[in-house]
Amino acid sequence: MEFEKVVYVRYFPLTKAIYRDLYFEELLDNDIQVDYLDLTAFFFPDKITSDDFNFGGTVKINSFKELEVYLKNQDNQNTLYISIMTFEWRVFRLFRLFTKFNLKIGVFARGVFPSDTETDKKSKIVKFIKAINYKKIMAFCTNKIIFLAKRSGYIKSYDYIFKAGDNGYWGLGIGSEIDYQNAKIIEVNTVDYDQFILNKKLQPVHNEEYIVFLDQYLPYHPDTSYFKIKTVKPEPYFKEVNHFFDRLELATGKKVIIAAHPKAERYKEFNPYNTRSVFFNQSNDLVKEASLVLTHASTAICFPICYEKKIVLLASDYLTEVLPTFLVIAKAIVNACDATLIAMDKEKEIIIEEKINFEKYSDFKYKYLTSKVSENHLSKDIFISFLKLEDKFPQ
Repeated sequence: MEFEKVVYVRYFPLTKAIYRDLYFEELLDNDIQVDYLDLTAFFFPDKITSDDFNFGGTVKINSFKELEVYLKNQDNQNTLYISIMTFEWRVFRLFRLFTKFNLKIGVFARGVFPSDTETDKKSKIVKFIKAINYKKIMAFCTNKIIFLAKRSGYIKSYDYIFKAGDNGYWGLGIGSEIDYQNAKIIEVNTVDYDQFILNKKLQPVHNEEYIVFLDQYLPYHPDTSYFKIKTVKPEPYFKEVNHFFDRLELATGKKVIIAAHPKAERYKEFNPYNTRSVFFNQSNDLVKEASLVLTHASTAICFPICYEKKIVLLASDYLTEVLPTFLVIAKAIVNACDATLIAMDKEKEIIIEEKINFEKYSDFKYKYLTSKVSENHLSKDIFISFLKLEDKFPQ
């Protein structure tokens, strides 16, 4: 069956990044219709903004009744619905409606991190016990119920999973292993790996050695307000980070520059990094030419892995206190690729071993970023080829 239309479904307004990373323009150029179902109004009504990315195919849905009318009016036999949401209790009713209409549902499974299973389990158990209350218990029970609903078929699992790396499906949400067993798997790459393919042959543009920090916009990231997630406060965080950068620059004789997070709009109004150079939308190029890469637990770790750069993960007592999962992720990354973990707040000599474990880098690449099937192809070409029922990649 050839899909003539793709409908993206999400409970946030459309952003430029989603428009770019899910190939809206490329689909339209290939005569494939595109709709974006914006469900913000009945998932997060207090988060509606007027600065949405302008796209003519955006359909704003205000209720489940409106959504049902929309679905009834579609040619669902020739339409692929792509969920851009993690499957959990919040979307249970939505997926029940998808099941009712027997929609063809797909999902991009990419951008997951390594996980130290035993440490992660212990961390989750301890965290659950410490935070236990009525709401937590209800959420735990609800998630168990929707897992059983998916396993029984009351909620249909995905028909197609566009997966980056062996473990890409880990991030799909509750019942991901059921989805993985039932779906047709199409191997693709992470967004960053595609950027690596496009940029790896470009000539260098910087003429001096430097260290790059992959910023995560921790104090101001918009997701923290959407999901009411606790995060670090700006003053202590930037004081700690900048003090470490000062020490590192003295120890190495190299300056630290900042690869800003894609959503770091506030950095355009002020520079929190003590006048250090801040670059926007250049993480790929900056890592490619860097002598060392610093981060906490950024998904942009793809770039130092692919360019075979030494990775240093930065932790501190303050970060661990506010964001305990960061330390869990950092330790899992250290185990996965032999990165170096440094406590920024400890006043001791900074020693960074230069040796890189290339075998572990390769293992990381195929577990989390790409596959041997897709590593030399762009995901957009694979996706469009699939939609048009071509059995092989474009040459």
